Amino acid sequence: MELKDIKTLITSGTIILAVGLYLIFSEPKQEAEQVDSPVITEQNISYTITPEMAVDKTGKQLVDVKFLNANDGDTFNVEIDGEKERVRLLMIDTPEMNYNKGEPMPYAEEAKARTTALLEKADSVQLLFDKGPETDNYDRLLAYAFVDNVSLHEVLLSEGLAAVRYVNKPNDTLEKELLEIQQQAEQKKLNIWAHDNYLQRDGFHPEEVSK
Repeated sequence: MELKDIKTLITSGTIILAVGLYLIFSEPKQEAEQVDSPVITEQNISYTITPEMAVDKTGKQLVDVKFLNANDGDTFNVEIDGEKERVRLLMIDTPEMNYNKGEPMPYAEEAKARTTALLEKADSVQLLFDKGPETDNYDRLLAYAFVDNVSLHEVLLSEGLAAVRYVNKPNDTLEKELLEIQQQAEQKKLNIWAHDNYLQRDGFHPEEVSK
């Protein structure tokens, strides 16, 4: 074999080796870039109603509770000091599940599932009372709820799964903030707001969704 043939062979082998090394090490790099790509999660969302702001405005203190189960999107059961209590979220309303009365209203199951998922996975569930009565005529606790320092009211309203209703003074301290959050969901036509006239002055009208 002549010298020039040997040089050609070496050059060709070097090129093949370089290409092989490139293919081997370039693919894992691409995979790493895919894994490290940013993912939008709830931690990236900036919430308006913070526990600190709510405590300051109401003048009340947060109460730690243990979540038991949810009846629907705006009503759930908790344990406080060993006692079972039912909680009704202040100033918001989600579609009814209609237990033993027929089919759930549109978005009722979604609202209940969202509330359940947030409360079940939370490391911390806290209630905050307002300046008025702490219970309603059904002996349910009337309160704001915070799930790992995030307002449950704000999550449900911002996702179009609840509406501001049953506003009664003086349990209306955060009404302005809640209405502003609701307005954004309305503008985006999210869930309950995707259907004209679904929510009317007297409540939800399922027949408007099926039109």
